[in-house]
Amino acid sequence: MSEISPEILKAPSLESPFSKYLREYRLLNSLLISLFAVVSLFALLWNIVVWVAPSGEPSSDFSDAGPSNSAPKKQEQRVRLMQRQKQAKPSQTFTFQAQAISDIVAPVVEIETKDLSPAMALTPMGDVGNVRVDVDMSVLNKAFASNFMGVKSQANKILFIIDYSASMKGRDKVMRYELCKAIDKLPAVGSVAVLFFSGPTWIAGQDANALHKNWVGSNGGGWKPKDGHTPERPKWMPVTPSNKKKLKDAVVSTPLTFGTVWDNSFEWAFYMNPKPDVIYFMTDGNANKNLQGMEIIKSKKGKAKIYTIGYGAPAGAKKPLEEIAAITGGKSKFVEMDQIRLMEKNIDDEKKQAMN
Repeated sequence: MSEISPEILKAPSLESPFSKYLREYRLLNSLLISLFAVVSLFALLWNIVVWVAPSGEPSSDFSDAGPSNSAPKKQEQRVRLMQRQKQAKPSQTFTFQAQAISDIVAPVVEIETKDLSPAMALTPMGDVGNVRVDVDMSVLNKAFASNFMGVKSQANKILFIIDYSASMKGRDKVMRYELCKAIDKLPAVGSVAVLFFSGPTWIAGQDANALHKNWVGSNGGGWKPKDGHTPERPKWMPVTPSNKKKLKDAVVSTPLTFGTVWDNSFEWAFYMNPKPDVIYFMTDGNANKNLQGMEIIKSKKGKAKIYTIGYGAPAGAKKPLEEIAAITGGKSKFVEMDQIRLMEKNIDDEKKQAMN
């Protein structure tokens, strides 16, 4: 009997399922491994080329004080919002307008508060959240609109020099009415003064008949205070409701007196400190006769603009009144008697409608 070989007697080895899978799908496994390697390499290159380091937290106004218990996230967001609001510059537009009944359209001045300085500020809007809107009203200097007898101007300090001579009798209704309207429409951002003249010059509100006794003169030779009498000089009044009422009461109640000389009025006007920005000068007389007054205007006018109104004045008054306006950079207007009568009728009609 032949001898059996040891290799034959050895039991056959068992193959695991995983090994069998690798043996039978060698090609597919190689492809999968290659695909995974390519994808991994692409992802790595993408991160290197495209990835950008994220920015940190926004810079703070406070230095790092080390680790601590941070406040809730909502509180941090509120602080940042407040900081952004404080940096914001508000832009508000305010419009100031004044007009008389004879001319409805008046110039409008617009001022943007973003250009205002913080000094002497007030808060027209109050507090808005944590932001306070401040407006410096000093920027309104020489900026509010005014209108008298249809003659418009812009200024901060306005002086009215109005003829209250006896020759105005019978035509002073329109003058008083328009002057009251002009005063009533002045916005409360400037200063005003009103002078009346006939022979003497006086401040609106004073007793015209009483002070007339303290002056002496004539239209040809001029009018001056008597020896020992020192008239009160005009001062600027803020445009407030109470001052408006006082001036309007004076306009309505002051009587007309004798004389037509206005040189003292301009002497007083240019004595004021500061001088007027604008002067409304209204007269029914012939300004050409008052040569002294013309010299006062030429030599002392400064930067004041004079707006002249010839109120039913004679033809000879036109040239000198136009000259006064021209040399001061103002304007001149003439209101004829037929216009005055028509305006009187309109005033009467308006009063009748108000009573009905």
